[in-house]
Amino acid sequence: MEMPQFTVSQDAEGIFRFKGELTIHGVEYLKRFLDTSFVRAKKISICMADVTFADTASLQLLIAFRRALKPETEWNLLELSPELEKILEISDLKNSLIS
Repeated sequence: MEMPQFTVSQDAEGIFRFKGELTIHGVEYLKRFLDTSFVRAKKISICMADVTFADTASLQLLIAFRRALKPETEWNLLELSPELEKILEISDLKNSLIS
């Protein structure tokens, strides 16, 4: 398994802050992180201000994870980086990740 090209930290407000590149090389790590970190969460807040790239594999994983959440779980994708904003617009996936 390759090392992911991104890091995740949690701030005092409970927001998870992603930094780096979300690519197929780290998708297994990302899946494990999502599955273990949010298994019983009522509210999920993820900041993407420092994400410089996201490929289709990582975006598909995030979309699938979001769709699998229980209806009562609150999902917040916050502060998209300009790069990620552009990728989501070009791919027409913005509405699948942000509500």
